[in-house]
Amino acid sequence: MSFSTVYFQWILLSTLWVAEMKEHMTHRRSANFVAGLVFNLQCNRNSQNGSVSWSRVPSQSLGNITGITIKDNMLWFLPAELVHSGEYSCFSRNGNETQEMIFEVSVQNVTCPLMNRQDDVKSTKEVKCFLPHVFELDPGAQVSWRKNCLPLPLFSTGKNSMVFPVDRSDEMVGLFTCFVNFTFEGLNYSAAQTTKIYSQPSDFVVTKPKIIYPKQETHTVTLGESFKLSCKALVGKNDMEETDIFWTSDCECLNLSYESSTIKESEQLYKLSVLSISEVKDEYLNTDLTCVVQHPAGSDFGTVRLIQASQKERHYWIGLGLVALVTLLGAVAFLFRVDLVLVYRDVCSSSAVCSDGKSYDAYVSYLHGDQLISSSAMTFGLHFLPEVLEGLYGYKLFISGRDELPGEAVHEVIADRMSRSRRLIIVLTSQSQTDATKKSLISDDAVRLEESSCAQMCAAYEQRVGLYDALVKQGLKVLLVQVEDGVEEASLPESLRFIHRTKGILRWRQNASDRANRRFWKYVRYHMPPAQRQ
Repeated sequence: MSFSTVYFQWILLSTLWVAEMKEHMTHRRSANFVAGLVFNLQCNRNSQNGSVSWSRVPSQSLGNITGITIKDNMLWFLPAELVHSGEYSCFSRNGNETQEMIFEVSVQNVTCPLMNRQDDVKSTKEVKCFLPHVFELDPGAQVSWRKNCLPLPLFSTGKNSMVFPVDRSDEMVGLFTCFVNFTFEGLNYSAAQTTKIYSQPSDFVVTKPKIIYPKQETHTVTLGESFKLSCKALVGKNDMEETDIFWTSDCECLNLSYESSTIKESEQLYKLSVLSISEVKDEYLNTDLTCVVQHPAGSDFGTVRLIQASQKERHYWIGLGLVALVTLLGAVAFLFRVDLVLVYRDVCSSSAVCSDGKSYDAYVSYLHGDQLISSSAMTFGLHFLPEVLEGLYGYKLFISGRDELPGEAVHEVIADRMSRSRRLIIVLTSQSQTDATKKSLISDDAVRLEESSCAQMCAAYEQRVGLYDALVKQGLKVLLVQVEDGVEEASLPESLRFIHRTKGILRWRQNASDRANRRFWKYVRYHMPPAQRQ
């Protein structure tokens, strides 16, 4: 069987296949024209029996484009010009079948047009000038032939001959172009058409293409959302650019829009077609979408059925996403809880300030030895602490050793000021762990105030009252601040060890820079009640 016979059978089968498809389909084709020559585009085989409308993409009327006219439902370029390059859409309707064809037109400045037909030299007797529409316009058109774009002598073709004889020798292999000069509506034009004559090798074999995917698949979709389906086919050996791939369906109501391309992987050629569904509707559900690949040697197909995604599954993923979001927000809130609280206080300072009738935001007590002037606890409690909390952030502090009035009873003043304070700040140093001091703190044993100095007795009594309120009455929150190294939890009294384990301890570095202690002050403010910033 000759190649031309196989080609004719393939065209016939393709025509019968398409005739059975009663639906709207969108196809894309490319067309290469030569500037200065006449060309035409035909919408489809059945366009002459139905209605046809042409436009330039996107939705541009052809009335304002010079050199373009529509005749017998065909789009004519009289002649083609460089400005005519672009996309042209043809929408045809024939009974229940609608079809849209989009042509990608490229106009180039070359001498001869590209090949658009081909024949095997072994099975061809003659090359015909395949321009029937031109000869219908002007039966007396003048024809001349060129081989590989070089003029052929008249004696080899005959004067004004529409055919060129082929003697089936390998010398006839090449590109044969017929140039036709004709008259239309009183004007002279030129048209041309090129046929490639080739010689097949002795081991030439034509094989059918094969669908790689989809075979027979099911996909879950969501109504209202967009969706894409991909079809990949292995091109048959010696394809000769005759393989076609497209999508179809057994439902007439579907508007299938797809784009096809050729790719090469590992020395193999593949056809790829992507079906785009802009919005999934009910008519797409439970309908077989078929990808078809055709070649003169045979065809293959694969089907895809779309089903609606389960609402339970969708709700599950939505719920899982919300749980993940809440967990993430909770983790962020936990990690940055200190900053969030301080920002809230700064933004909503008036609503954050306490109105509990207390007079002081904190009562400051520092443990020290007999040499008060050299105590680091005294330096921190009388200098650094009020400078930041009172001077910068507007807190009101009662500091032991600074705010008592002469003549007041010490024990009564401590009890009164402690009851009027919202926090108790206890400053710890290495001296806080001396035997005398440890004996002065509240514990299970009796408190021996008579063995301590006056300053130590005051500090011990302060802490007795404050820790009693914190541990028993639960009306006062305690902040432990360490200002020296060497303070060990095991050496502290049981009451302070309990505070240390449950509330923690804040460490201030005396010789560090302000930047190094910035985190310390941030946590001090976090544990302090809100205050009106000055």
